Amino acid sequence: MATIHVDGKEYEVNGADNLLEACLSLGLDIPYFCWHPALGSVGACRQCAVKQYQNAEDT
Repeated sequence: MATIHVDGKEYEVNGADNLLEACLSLGLDIPYFCWHPALGSVGACRQCAVKQYQNAEDT
């Protein structure tokens, strides 16, 4: 299990999933265009790009 924070809320997710899969499994509305579960990670469209912070002071 892994803990993620989205829009100030904490969620427990499967640590084996990528971040987009984890967010979609929670029912979060994340825009994406080029990703498909049967394909590898492309990352070409950048619609699902996120900012990653180390801790609360890093924001």
